Amino acid sequence: MSYSIVWTKQGYTSFESRIEYLTVHFADREIKNFRERVREYLDVLKEEPGIGKKPGKYKNVHIGLIIKPVSIIYRVKGLKKEIEIISFIDNRQDPNKIKKYTK
Repeated sequence: MSYSIVWTKQGYTSFESRIEYLTVHFADREIKNFRERVREYLDVLKEEPGIGKKPGKYKNVHIGLIIKPVSIIYRVKGLKKEIEIISFIDNRQDPNKIKKYTK
């Protein structure tokens, strides 16, 4: 059975922030590629929610690579059959900033 995708406010805001960054620094082709990669990753995630790495102490929080500079942090809610998108992060940022999402 397929899981449903639920976006948190932070998840949506961070997604839009990554799009804005790509808009300033890259061509339209890269933005389109990023959006497509997110769509593909979420499609796979619906069927295989455990594909991401478990970076923190909570077993239901995962991190997955979308493109080299951007990863997604999500929470799997098994009883509800939901995947909650927590945030999109820049992999080049301070690792301590990433830890706040995985604790």
